[in-house]
Amino acid sequence: MKYKNINSAIHNVGHSFVSGMNYVDGEHVVIELRNIHSKSYDIEVNWHTRKFEPAELASARIVKSIGYWADTLREHLLSQEVELEKLRSLYFKWPAGQRQFMFATDDSGKEYKIYVSGFNRVRLWPIPTNFCLLNIKWLCY
Repeated sequence: MKYKNINSAIHNVGHSFVSGMNYVDGEHVVIELRNIHSKSYDIEVNWHTRKFEPAELASARIVKSIGYWADTLREHLLSQEVELEKLRSLYFKWPAGQRQFMFATDDSGKEYKIYVSGFNRVRLWPIPTNFCLLNIKWLCY
């Protein structure tokens, strides 16, 4: 276990969760998260319990996504020499009107907080036609 890697490892988890890699049932999950956040809700994912808050807005897509990421969390952290069992808590948080961050507490009680960002800052659709003029083929249809 490399405690010095915790910030980096949890940043990677959080960034992946709000990135274009998190595509479930035909849509980027971050679009749904962004819509919830835009209504002034605090968003929180407890990675140990797989709970999403606000629970009443947890769609099937969000729940499925959390399950997918939580299923591979141990291996993801181990690839960076961080043991999930050494983290007493691990959260993704996106408070209303604020930036997204990951928060963790290790087995000695030390707290870690690191900001993440993903596609939430990027307009996903519609893609402007001038992108096609730049010959970025994967963006053009």
